[in-house]
Amino acid sequence: MIEEMQARNDGRIPTDVDGVDAFFHDTEDLTDALLLRWHTQLTASLEGGLVGDPEDRQEAAVEAWRQAAQTYRGVRRVIDELAAHPPTEAIAHAVRATTYNDWAAMAVAAGLASDFDRAASRVGQALELEARRRDDLVSPPPAEVARPQQCGALARFKKMLVG
Repeated sequence: MIEEMQARNDGRIPTDVDGVDAFFHDTEDLTDALLLRWHTQLTASLEGGLVGDPEDRQEAAVEAWRQAAQTYRGVRRVIDELAAHPPTEAIAHAVRATTYNDWAAMAVAAGLASDFDRAASRVGQALELEARRRDDLVSPPPAEVARPQQCGALARFKKMLVG
């Protein structure tokens, strides 16, 4: 599946691959495996970037995300598409959870956080956005997925102002 996503690089899960139904129960199952594979790649890239105890750990974290995204370009594109247009609430939740963990891992690796918490996620989000800016990725950043849903009068007012 990974090889096919890499080859196609079209942002869609290739459900027409022979044997996919033998390994994955449904799209949610396949998405969970894909997210785990991405997170593992990012974590390995972060660890690899810290091996030589770099002087600028923030830069190392940004470069680690870029390296992981380059290595798994097709996979990253599928994840970005799932973030922007999740087919189910379960997939939306899985993408958000993985995104929060990715961001926190980046912040910890950068030496800007010591725990996988909300503050670490915000710091890691900024690091990912910097990596995306450098690569000028056209895919929507997961920030749209991770933003909490707003309700009530404030949300309606904000929507009126922003459009």
